[in-house]
Amino acid sequence: MSKTLYKTIMALLFVWLVYEIVHSGLLITFVVLAFIFLFLYKSSPKKTDKRSQYLWWSIGLFLAAVVFTSAFWAILIIFLLIEMNTDQKLLETIRDPLFKKEQYWREKEFISVEWKENDDKEMRMYRHKWFGDDFVGNEVFEWKDKNFQKIMGDTFFDLGNTILPKKENILLVRKGFGDTKILIPRDIAVSLDVSVALGKVIIDEEEFNLKNETIKWRSQNYDTAIRKIKIVSSTIIGEVEVVYL
Repeated sequence: MSKTLYKTIMALLFVWLVYEIVHSGLLITFVVLAFIFLFLYKSSPKKTDKRSQYLWWSIGLFLAAVVFTSAFWAILIIFLLIEMNTDQKLLETIRDPLFKKEQYWREKEFISVEWKENDDKEMRMYRHKWFGDDFVGNEVFEWKDKNFQKIMGDTFFDLGNTILPKKENILLVRKGFGDTKILIPRDIAVSLDVSVALGKVIIDEEEFNLKNETIKWRSQNYDTAIRKIKIVSSTIIGEVEVVYL
């Protein structure tokens, strides 16, 4: 399909989406309420507790107005069909979680890891999965700071198969929906900054239920530790678990 035809079809579907919303009393009400909550969010003092709630209500109502239309699903299906036909990586991202089952957990064994003190100066580009499960550390690997993001799926980080450099290492995880599990050796100091809209945080079997809240925690020896990791995570719905090996 040519790009011109593709853009024309998507534009027509978008017009259809707007038409459906405008001609539905319920959906147009959602949109109006979404703008009202957005106005309340903009006009509320920054330190007010309800300010963030106004934003989430605005986003939720707007999404509801869009998702409950036939045009939205038509746009989504056509987009996925066209993109999967031209993008092999996207096809694998959606296909693999449905038809391939990976063994994430196995018995631990000691394997020597070689790593470099000098930072790599060359530019690198990494592509993330939009959907599906991921496992980082099922094999021995050289540690590099991680900036990880996805829309939906579970993620596992096993730091037992690497050696962290003697500095503050960074793990940044941003996710829409799904669980995150991080395995950390006992001798590594940890700093946590976790935000969850709806879900829970588990730190070595201690549970915290969060509702649009942020939890910050750090090991007692974090400031003096030789090897340490700072974990910053943001999730809409899901669970973040830190397990010590």
